[in-house]
Amino acid sequence: MMSPLHLAAALFVLGLPLLEIGVLIEVGRWLGLWATLGLLVLSAAAGMLIVRSAGTAMVARMLDGMGRGGLGIAALIDSYATIAAGFLLIVPGFITDAIGVALLVPPVRRALLRALFPGFAERPRNTPKPAEAQAPTKGPIIIEGTYERLDDDTDTKR
Repeated sequence: MMSPLHLAAALFVLGLPLLEIGVLIEVGRWLGLWATLGLLVLSAAAGMLIVRSAGTAMVARMLDGMGRGGLGIAALIDSYATIAAGFLLIVPGFITDAIGVALLVPPVRRALLRALFPGFAERPRNTPKPAEAQAPTKGPIIIEGTYERLDDDTDTKR
């Protein structure tokens, strides 16, 4: 017996191509063959450009998020969502194109990512103290403490 999640995944994998074919036939009736093929080629080219630009910008966005005191995970996940949108545009079909374009809209993408990953909100780890609250340092920094010196001879006897 299949679990409900496996059944839903199987229906999605089998149903999406059938829906895509139906939509392609209807759009082909409205626009004609060459216009439909032109739209598919344009969306695939746009998807390739998006994947390329998002892939190169991913590391820079992550490092920028870490530089602001965050973990950089949110920027990384956001970049992965943009790359997924590009891949959905590459897949031939208008349903996947619509999902890909929706993922490219930042408020929609953020809402979806907040729903899927609620713990990965961009938040700073260590916020610096305001400048007036920090004590000014005028001399050398002195760190007090105690220590015990261990010689090599005493370390081998233990």
